[in-house]
Amino acid sequence: MASPFEAMIARGNWLVLDTETTGLARPAEICQIAVVDALGSIRLNTLVKTVRPIPADATRIHGISNADIAGAPGWDKVQPQLADLIDGHDVIIYNEAYDRKMLHLSDEAAGLGLLKYQDRARWYCAMLWYAAHRGEKGKYGDPKWHSLTNAMAQQNLPISNAHHALGDVLMTRHLICHICHFDSIQTKLF
Repeated sequence: MASPFEAMIARGNWLVLDTETTGLARPAEICQIAVVDALGSIRLNTLVKTVRPIPADATRIHGISNADIAGAPGWDKVQPQLADLIDGHDVIIYNEAYDRKMLHLSDEAAGLGLLKYQDRARWYCAMLWYAAHRGEKGKYGDPKWHSLTNAMAQQNLPISNAHHALGDVLMTRHLICHICHFDSIQTKLF
């Protein structure tokens, strides 16, 4: 019997989303976002001009500089595209709680009304799904979390462009397809 996550994957109406940000908490913002669909087609892949500068510590992690985003669209232009894209879909994020928080913080920084993302799509966390799949116990007996790159390595899958939104969504999709055998099942797509 398939888990709820695997049943959702089999339906094929899913997207994978990832962001790169200016930090981990308020006043952090999204500086890059990517979305691919179940077949791996790129649906959104853009840098985002932030309201505040990208700190050097964040640039050291993802390599995105203030010069890189200077000509990029602001969140006020990207957010409506994203809202239309996710409408009615299952949206998978490797660390869903973090990236959803960043969506809201970006809305706030751009001076936009907070979009009710939870009403537009059904949200799934691939990190929690993988932890349950892997079955290792964490410090408190709950499923042990694994970074995306560790999950890829554990499954003998290639690691490519980690800490870039597009690289991370493609790796997340690859991990899901590998474990759920998505490429070999019949699906109903969009």
